Amino acid sequence: MGMDSAQSMYFFKSKQKGKDEQACVVSSILQWRLIFGTIVVILGTFLGPFFNTVFFNGKLGVEFFAVAFLSTLFGQLMSQSTGVLRLLYRPWSFISITLTQSILAALLVLFFVLFYDQGILGFFLGVGTASFSVAVIGWYCTRDYLNFNKLHANLWPKLIRFGAPLVPAGLAMYFMSTADRWFIQFYHGSEQLGLFALAAKFSMLMMFAVEVFRKAWWPVALDAMHSNDGPVTFRLIAKIYVGLGCAITCVLTLFSSWLVESFTGVDFHAAWPIVVVLSWQSFLYGFYLIASAGMWKREKTYLSLYISGIAAFSGILLNFILVPKYGAIGAAFATVTTYFLWILLTIFVSERLWRLEHNYLFLFTSFVLSIGTSFWMNFIKVGSYNFYEVSLIFMVLCCVIYIPIKDLLHKFSNHSS
Repeated sequence: MGMDSAQSMYFFKSKQKGKDEQACVVSSILQWRLIFGTIVVILGTFLGPFFNTVFFNGKLGVEFFAVAFLSTLFGQLMSQSTGVLRLLYRPWSFISITLTQSILAALLVLFFVLFYDQGILGFFLGVGTASFSVAVIGWYCTRDYLNFNKLHANLWPKLIRFGAPLVPAGLAMYFMSTADRWFIQFYHGSEQLGLFALAAKFSMLMMFAVEVFRKAWWPVALDAMHSNDGPVTFRLIAKIYVGLGCAITCVLTLFSSWLVESFTGVDFHAAWPIVVVLSWQSFLYGFYLIASAGMWKREKTYLSLYISGIAAFSGILLNFILVPKYGAIGAAFATVTTYFLWILLTIFVSERLWRLEHNYLFLFTSFVLSIGTSFWMNFIKVGSYNFYEVSLIFMVLCCVIYIPIKDLLHKFSNHSS
């Protein structure tokens, strides 16, 4: 029900009222998950025989569904506790708990599968046990933000009203991200789909950097929304993100052919141009947390559903036009164009709700200059450059990161003085 987003928003909104008010928000969401999560587990277990017949040809017992649903509930409880740590700017605790869950889950899965021969059930038992154990640790670390003196059901309508629209919006975003694969499979078969899938794996190098930014930026963003210098912070971060993001994507373009040819067989070498195009998808995905500030600030998250829906429909249309003729590379361009439209619509709506007055000239110029350079390297030079051309590429990179770095240093110098 979008409770992660609701927790982030109202945790900072209630900051001025003190820790007790923040504890009410966190506890209300935890109570919601415990109560309604338990109902879902019971319902999922009850419907297990139906799922088993329809999807698994009667091969699984009801215990598979009970353990699988319960494992998911424990994962949600653990995720909420680590979310609180992130909102409290405790990155090392967040990383330690998340890493502990991953390692413990892997060990327990091996234990249940290899020593007790539990097969698929052993996977869910291992992950569920690890999630429950680590959730206990996570909530112990955040115990100051728990208040179970009463049921905080009075907060549920507000939290659901904010978070629930993000669920169908997330579904629309799923179609934005995956429609390309369906069209490739339908028009060109598994060979082209394999090239596209491989390219998507390499483009995750950019997604990794973007996810680090999203995890670090989001608590700061929500805090800034409720401060007087919020617009200044957002404008600065927008320039830094665009400058560094464009530079990183261009560097990835420079080395993409080498990466693919070094780590894959010759049959997959044709995938490297797709890597570059899909990297821009990751870049645009990360910028959404900056572009959507107005909708979050004014608590109008339902607008994201309409924007994502329009973008998803446009993506399907673009794939229908480009994929039959251009295959996997056409699908990549369709997806990136979809994300670009998504960002434009989001900025258009958000700016009318909360004016940040970004330096659009710099943002647009950096994006166009970088994507033009990327296109030149990818499709005109085809991954082959001489010394002068590489020097030109680095000059472009210096141009797009100069202003953000200058502004950042200026901000630090002002704080120091």
